[in-house]
Order: sequence, then structure tokens, then C-alpha cells
Amino acid sequence: MLYSLLSILLQPEVSGGPPVAPAPGGGGAPVPGPMGCGGGGVEQIGFLVLMFAVLYFLMIRPQQKRAKQHDEMLGGLKKGDIVRTNGGIRGEVTALDERDVTIEIADRTRIKVLRSHVAGLDQVPEEKS
Repeated sequence: MLYSLLSILLQPEVSGGPPVAPAPGGGGAPVPGPMGCGGGGVEQIGFLVLMFAVLYFLMIRPQQKRAKQHDEMLGGLKKGDIVRTNGGIRGEVTALDERDVTIEIADRTRIKVLRSHVAGLDQVPEEKS
């Protein structure tokens, strides 16, 4: 209903007469859609490809790089590293296996966490003399 009303209002008028309806059978100029947009499937496909490329380079690719760096960091963990978990617990790695990491968080207090829950290496603050 709204589309047909808009298409009647947006049709070009022929000088000297009332608005001309398109000929039956699809002949004549293409009828603009709502908001005066013409056909143009190629432009729409090009726009979609452009939007996907922008999305890829601004969101997907950086996330993949971060995930790769995190996996490399997890693979390079070794005994004695100071790490921080996703929960914010900081401690020293005392043992490693394929799935778990044992972290000493205080004197004789050790916890086991999944290797994937290690957020990253934590820097030891430098002591000032």
C-alpha cells in the first residue's frame, strides 16, 4: 500500500499531462523504488563486497592476530614465569602439563588453572633503590 503510493508520487511527470503509468509487460523505464532508488543490482553487490572488506580488515583480522599471539604465548609458558589469569589472579608458574598450569599465588599456596585461562605474562615491577 505504502509502496504503491510512494511509487505514484515519485513517478516522473510528462509535461502537459498527468503522471504516466508504466506500460504493461515491463516496457519503458524502470520504476524507482521507495525513496527514489533505482534498480542497480551491481551497485548493491559492490557495496556489500566493500562493506565485508571493511568489516574484515577492521574487526575480523585483528581478532585473529590477537588469538594467534595468545596461543603462541600459551605455548611458550615455562616454569618460573609470572602470569595473570582471566580472573585477575597473579602468580608464578610452578608446573605445566598439556591442559593445566599450576600457579603459586602465595607461600605454599598453589592453584591449578586451565592453560587457556592464563590471560598473559605479568611484568614484575622494578624496585627503586
